[in-house]
Amino acid sequence: MNRFRDDGHLTDEALSALARGDELDELGRLEAAEHLAFCDLCLQRYTDLLDGAALLTPERSCRESLWRRIRQRTVRLLTSRYATAATAVALALTVVWGSGRIEFVRAPALPEDRPSVSQGLREWTAKWSDSLDGAMSGLNDFFDGLGRTQPARGGTN
Repeated sequence: MNRFRDDGHLTDEALSALARGDELDELGRLEAAEHLAFCDLCLQRYTDLLDGAALLTPERSCRESLWRRIRQRTVRLLTSRYATAATAVALALTVVWGSGRIEFVRAPALPEDRPSVSQGLREWTAKWSDSLDGAMSGLNDFFDGLGRTQPARGGTN
């Protein structure tokens, strides 16, 4: 069987044999596949031959299970993104606005039989409270200053 015409294109017999899957040896199938890879005219003729062929149908459709899995992944992805962003915003707002005044509840008085321990604990708690209050005040001042505009640097008018 002659596979190619004089003008270099595949013959109708070669295309129909390729579509049926018979009468071509391994070399003939390779030559036809290579020619179809770069010749649009023969590829269109081959596609037209295959157009009338019956299509295979699957035993069961996987469309519903795939859509369900896609929806679940989308919901999970969006939920995790927004939950992370909301947590970050809540934490930032808590640090910025919630740090205005932190007060510690004083522990009940220690027994007076050990006044040095009681006095040392009171002094340490007061120092720690003052340093924490100063740090939060500085943080509040920093964030308050972010919204203000800087005066233009330049000569006097």
